[in-house]
Amino acid sequence: MTYTPNMSDISCKKRDDYLEWPEYFMAVAFLSAQRSKDPSSQVGACIVNTENKIVGIGYNGMPNGCSDDLLPWRRTAENKLDTKYPYGQARLGCKVVLKNCHL
Repeated sequence: MTYTPNMSDISCKKRDDYLEWPEYFMAVAFLSAQRSKDPSSQVGACIVNTENKIVGIGYNGMPNGCSDDLLPWRRTAENKLDTKYPYGQARLGCKVVLKNCHL
């Protein structure tokens, strides 16, 4: 005769091999970076508040509304306007206050 355990015999203990918050948020940032079309670097970010809630995610790319087919992807050029930096870096000039958040 074979013993078949009933539900009361099976442990109802929570898993202990889950991702900690920092690993989870880094995974979200890593996944976001995969959206970047930049041929030389892919960078993602995940902004989190003190309650461990994601309040923003993003990646390096051209600003909204700009065609990534029309703007340059070069890292260096004689004329700085022929590189990606004046366009993709434009968002760094925008200041956003995110109270009680961390990156």
